[in-house]
Order: sequence, then structure tokens, then C-alpha cells
Amino acid sequence: MSTPRTLLLLPLVALLAACTQIDTGNVGVERTLGKVGTEAMPPGVYFTLFKSVDEFTSKEVLFQLENMTPKSRDNLTMQDVDVDVIYKVDGSRVPALYAKYQGDVVKHSQVVRDGASDLIIGHNRVSREAREAVYKAVATFDATTMHTKRAEITETVRKTLQAELDTADQGAFTVTSVNVRNMVVDKGIEEAIRQKAATDQRIEQAQRELALTKAEAEKAIAKAEGEAKANRILAESITPQLIRMREIEAQRDAAIAIAGKAGNTVLLGSGSTTPLVQVR
Repeated sequence: MSTPRTLLLLPLVALLAACTQIDTGNVGVERTLGKVGTEAMPPGVYFTLFKSVDEFTSKEVLFQLENMTPKSRDNLTMQDVDVDVIYKVDGSRVPALYAKYQGDVVKHSQVVRDGASDLIIGHNRVSREAREAVYKAVATFDATTMHTKRAEITETVRKTLQAELDTADQGAFTVTSVNVRNMVVDKGIEEAIRQKAATDQRIEQAQRELALTKAEAEKAIAKAEGEAKANRILAESITPQLIRMREIEAQRDAAIAIAGKAGNTVLLGSGSTTPLVQVR
């Protein structure tokens, strides 16, 4: 009874063994008698009894560049630079890239920890160009200020890498992200950075003190100019007639005050004479 059933299952097993499944986010490249197909196979199940299908990822791939020692613009060697790069391949371009880079195919698990068995096309080229991009980017910055320019270095690496990849394969590779994870300078450079920071602080303090002194001086000058102007206006307004009028007003006020007391008699003179006071 089991033998006929087994005979019936054998063709089904053989049929299933001759099928290949391409997962979501991947594409397949067909090879028949060594000839590479020109069209990317989208996700799905394919009968591959008389051909083989290689499955390539078109999802983002993250890889790390570590222990790099590039030189800065001022010709100082960095002690350690580590960079993360994320890129992806245009799935529709995979067949053409496979024909071009058949010797540059790695498994996803060789690049990414706990990665899959899917294949990555052109990864060695991307990695090599990324390393060159890091060295070129670092060479455009001074070591003593590089720690403050990490975002600029990151963007420079991304743009340089993308431009280089587009030179030979326009639009095939897309660099989605770059992260300068670690950037350690030489101990001598660290000391130079500290000295520069201390010098910058002293300069800033001196500039603040100079600005304060200048502001106080300008305030004093403005005050002196205002007082001088007021004195000049006052001096110009004093005339002999004004002086005489003030004298008469003073005499009048004094006479009124004296006459207001009982027993006092005030005789007012004329002209410039002083009032006479008679006390009883």
C-alpha cells in the first residue's frame, strides 16, 4: 500500500525541488547554460528544472569600515576612524551588474552580522570606494578642528562615494546613509586641540573685555559731550540784563521776607541801591 503512494509522491517532490522562491525585497537572475538573463525576476516562485536562479538582495545593506588611519589637511594622521555605510542596489539593474561584476558577488551574511544567504552584487567595489571617500573627506579638514565638523565630514563622505559610484554605474547604487561612528585623533593632536581651545577662550574673553571698555568709553564721551553742550547753552543764555533781573528779584524776595516780621520797616531804594531796614 505504501509503495504506490510513495511512487505518486516522488514526482511531486521532484517538482518542488525544481522550484525556486524569491523573497520580498530581492530579485532573481536567471542563468541558462551559463548565460545570464537580462531581466530581473521579481519576488515569487519559479520552476527552475532546466535553469538556475541566483537571488540577490535589493534591500538596504549596512557595512562597517573600521581602523582607518587617514591624514588630515594639515598632514596629521588620525589614530582611528570608524564609519558605517548604508546603501542599496536598484533591483532592475542587478542582471546587468551581475554580468559586469560576476567576480564581485558576496553573501549577505558575509557583510551583515546574522545576515541572510541572499547575494549582494558589487559589494567589494562599494566598500573600496567608501574607504577612498573617507580618506578624501578627512584630507579636506584640519585635525585640530575635525571633532567639531563630524556632520560635515559625514556628508562629504556620502557625496563623494555617491559621485564615484555614479561615474561607472549611474543610478545603480544609492548611498542612503553614512555615519562617522568613531573618530580618534593622535594624542599629540589632542593636546594641540586643547591648547587651541584654551587660546580661543582667552581671545574671546579679551574681545569681550575690549567691547565692554569701548562701550564704557563711548558712554563717558557721550555724557561729557552732553554736559558740555548744556553748559554752552546755559552760558550763551546769561546776559547782563538777566543778571540784573535776578538781583532785583532777590532783593524783592528779601524785602518781603523782612517786612513780614513785626517791628521791621523796609525802605526800598531806586536803581541799584540796597533796601534799608529799620528795626524798632
